[in-house]
Amino acid sequence: MRLRPKPGRFFWKLFSGNVLLLALVLAVSVWLLLREFGRFHRLELRDHLRTQASTLCTILGDRLDAQNAAELDDLAKRLGTRATEGTRVTFVLADGTVVGDSEADVAKMESHADRVEIREALRNGWGYSTRWSHTVSRELLYVAVRVGPSDAPRGTVRVSMAVRRIGERTNSMRHLVWMIAGVVLLAAVALALGLARIWSLPLRRITVIARRLARGDMSARARFGGSDELAVLAQSLNQMRDHLGHQLSTIEGQRETLAVMLLQLQEGVIVSDGRGRIVMLNPQAARFLRLPEGPQGDVAGPFEGKPVEECVRNHDVQQMLLPRAARRGAVPATAQERDSVAHAVEEARIELPRENAPLSVLARSTNIVLPPIAGSPASFPGSENVGRLLVLTDISDLTKTIQMKTDFVANASHELRTPLSAIRASVETVMAMDLESEGGEAKRFIEMIDRHSGRLDAMVADLLNLSRLESAPESYEPGPLDVAAWVTRLSEQWAEPIAARNLTWNVGVDEQIRSIQISEQLLTLVVNNLLENAIKFTPSGGHVGIAIRREGSSVVVFVTDTGCGIPAEEQERVFERFYQVERSRGGGGSEVRGTGLGLSIARHAVAAMNGEMQLTSELGRGTTIRIHLPQG
Repeated sequence: MRLRPKPGRFFWKLFSGNVLLLALVLAVSVWLLLREFGRFHRLELRDHLRTQASTLCTILGDRLDAQNAAELDDLAKRLGTRATEGTRVTFVLADGTVVGDSEADVAKMESHADRVEIREALRNGWGYSTRWSHTVSRELLYVAVRVGPSDAPRGTVRVSMAVRRIGERTNSMRHLVWMIAGVVLLAAVALALGLARIWSLPLRRITVIARRLARGDMSARARFGGSDELAVLAQSLNQMRDHLGHQLSTIEGQRETLAVMLLQLQEGVIVSDGRGRIVMLNPQAARFLRLPEGPQGDVAGPFEGKPVEECVRNHDVQQMLLPRAARRGAVPATAQERDSVAHAVEEARIELPRENAPLSVLARSTNIVLPPIAGSPASFPGSENVGRLLVLTDISDLTKTIQMKTDFVANASHELRTPLSAIRASVETVMAMDLESEGGEAKRFIEMIDRHSGRLDAMVADLLNLSRLESAPESYEPGPLDVAAWVTRLSEQWAEPIAARNLTWNVGVDEQIRSIQISEQLLTLVVNNLLENAIKFTPSGGHVGIAIRREGSSVVVFVTDTGCGIPAEEQERVFERFYQVERSRGGGGSEVRGTGLGLSIARHAVAAMNGEMQLTSELGRGTTIRIHLPQG
């Protein structure tokens, strides 16, 4: 069906705009044409007057003087009578005296020596000007030509014409030009009307089609050829129509996307309806519950429509999937009870059996309102189809972490209780002694109190360090560290303990390593813990040392000792909290026990510096710990 929409506001705006533009261009063009024509006609007339004046100069010759004034005036009168174009002739002597004029009485005329055209003629041979003449009371165009040579001029012959007459001679031309402009304007109006129709009609058709599409008429289609903007607009409109026509398929695609998401979720998702039958069960839930998985892309598997009790063997999962009304054997009667049912949320930790270790999952169950399904009755009269949504999240790693925290608290409590018990027992013993008669024995118990309180203080300090490293490792900001000065401070700090154990202190630092970007606090904490262990477990006469080397863009710190070493089967466990190797590792007869936290603190501090720590040890020969610290 051809669309013939009526002209609208856009059509008239376009038409009026085109007409105004064309009229403006035409008016400017006519004005420029008339101005140029007037200028050309005035120049042509000026040259004509100059020619007339030159001809009179030739005729007069030597007769232009005061003695021939009467004859010259008579000649001027006769020339003025014969002129058909309103030309005025004036003869002027070199001193400005008028001796002849075709229209005025020379006896009454003043000197013309100050006239512009006269001065220019005497100076250059000819001159012209346009001004008001008080003698004849009208505006004239004057052209004067000199008679005689420039060094001894006899005077000038001046010919003039009224400016009004010049305008009258161009009026016919003006009328012709304006008539042509009127015809062109009519043609421009017709052209503007045609252009407005040509440009607005496709837009009106597109507007009609867009309105039909807005009303839901998907049969409307814009048909335009070419590659201009209107064709592009029509194509865009057709594309929009195609897009609207495919909305149902888009919705279906969104449903498929939801299904794919459920398939790829790491959480298990199970949905049951109001009758306790499976509506949806994704593969992850099937893996958690060790159920057979359905075909690829199927989020219900072989369980769709089957009762929960038949598909799920775990009793806790069954109970969280069944509707509350079915579990209680009662139907909520009031709207308030139904609302509480609709917003109920359950949460439980469930252990699912596995071959190696049980799988811990966090089960969260809540009511959901399902869309009505044909043949599926509501869970209770007068309600919507209220089903259950169960989400299973694997929390095995979280459970392990919590267990580690629990074990840590238990170990810390045990380690703290041991020195506290010893201190308390020693204090009670000393309090019961007669210090005058048993002073020596009391001193032994006081020394025991001092030893255990020192161990308790070290343990609390280590616990605080470990807590800070775990809770806020980013608080240790790196900065430039002068390696030589740092090693010197380290040597001075450990000089006395090394001398007391009769050990040799070895230091090796690459000469090119002058400064590194690191947290001095963390690096000192790591090395101090490692050196404390090295000194403690190295026998008299042994060696303890530190070396710093550059490897590529990294710096490597080595802490070495020639102590008793660590058995291979225990090297992986020495970084655990409170873990201590058998007392025999004390070498050299040391009976001082550590806190069991030093290596754990060192490992966390190295991790906070984005580094790595490696342990190499040989029983009876010593231990080397390598700290790899990236730079830049």
